[in-house]
Amino acid sequence: MLFTDSNYYAFLMVLFFAYWVVASRPGPRVGLLAVASGFFYWRVAGNSLALLVGISVIDFATTRLMADSKSENRRRLLLSVSLFASLGALCYFKYAGFILDSVARALTAAGMPAPDARFDILAPIGISFFIFQSVAFVLDVYRRDARPAQSYLDHFAFVSFFPTIIAGPILRARNLIPHLREPVGLTSEMGGQAIFLIACGLIKKIAIADYLSANLVERVFDFPERFSSLEVLAAVYGYAVQIYSDFSGYSDIAAGSALLLGFSLPLNFNAPYRARDLPDFWRRWHISLSSWLRDYVFFTAAGRRVRDGGALRAALLITMLVGGLWHGAAWTFAFWGLMHGAGLVFVRALPLVRRRMPRPWRESRLPRALSCLFTFHFVCFSWIFFRAESLDRALSVLNQLAALTFGAANLAMPVALLIPLCLSAHWVPEAAWSRASRAFCCLPAFAQACALLLLATGLYFVAGSDVAPFIYSRF
Repeated sequence: MLFTDSNYYAFLMVLFFAYWVVASRPGPRVGLLAVASGFFYWRVAGNSLALLVGISVIDFATTRLMADSKSENRRRLLLSVSLFASLGALCYFKYAGFILDSVARALTAAGMPAPDARFDILAPIGISFFIFQSVAFVLDVYRRDARPAQSYLDHFAFVSFFPTIIAGPILRARNLIPHLREPVGLTSEMGGQAIFLIACGLIKKIAIADYLSANLVERVFDFPERFSSLEVLAAVYGYAVQIYSDFSGYSDIAAGSALLLGFSLPLNFNAPYRARDLPDFWRRWHISLSSWLRDYVFFTAAGRRVRDGGALRAALLITMLVGGLWHGAAWTFAFWGLMHGAGLVFVRALPLVRRRMPRPWRESRLPRALSCLFTFHFVCFSWIFFRAESLDRALSVLNQLAALTFGAANLAMPVALLIPLCLSAHWVPEAAWSRASRAFCCLPAFAQACALLLLATGLYFVAGSDVAPFIYSRF
């Protein structure tokens, strides 16, 4: 029951009407939200619901005890218990196989006998998202930046909130818990905006991301040696568009679903491919993860020496390595993270070079345009390692790019037009998107229904036999 399934929208419709029947009573409203979120996760992840419940029980108990305790030693012990349970579960389900396989490969390379490294346990869907969300909440309570939830139902409703549990955004306590028992309301404008967001998300996912994947990206990355350099380059740009459309499409549907229940989710994407440099890219791409890594990894790694050049560089590399491995237990993700870490270190050194340039050059628009262009291509280059199944496959893609062949027999015209069109959309002013949303909200209900019917019909014909799962649901 993912966001592209008709079952999800049947579930959302039933929940919508039931929710607003009890909306005036906070207790039943929170209880309904917790039960609905648990049901949704059970339908998606099956028995993994038991892990979610177990983690939430431990975190609720430790945060309540932590808030009531005046002993710092006891608070640290409670924090350790919570982190051990959450991060231990994450490491076991997501990284144990990777670690065992890496050790076995290292022993084999050294000529030593290696144990059987097979590890067949599958990680529960969305585990990285709800574990990071839980860890942030526990750390915020420990730092006294947040209060524990009033009841276990409040805590579970926060951790399992169904629009975000599969692929984010990673919520902070302030985004949801204080609002669970506040008076809620839904205006016609909020409803129209919610439907507009869901429609935009479905267009991004089905008409753009899945179309590019099926008609170019998947074929090229599976067998790069069968394609020309031009076609491989188009696939690299196509994957940049695909992953943005896929993930931002999910975030749009999540935001629209939450808004139908009276909750506003934080912005998770802000035209990332128009970033002027790499730090700006990470302020625009997967904003909830970027801010999480900054607050809970970077500042922890840098400590009080955040202004120390060496400590800062090390903290950036560690942070982005964690960010890379968060996406998956593979050396491709680790290398992708280290690439971005090295890029951030490089950008930190640029002001020293920039100050030595002539003033007219520094103040002209050309350096900014070149920086934007370089950042975009660095990000696209790094996506090769993110998308490739292995480092060897990534090198095959690079080798094919270096072959400098220019055939385009496998590059269909709709694909060739869709990629630059989607990239150009990053430069459309935010005000234009806001006007489009307001225009949709101003339409009569009948006109909105007709527009949605036309959209559904169009997506039905565009979609293939199977709509691919959202990319970030794997993480």
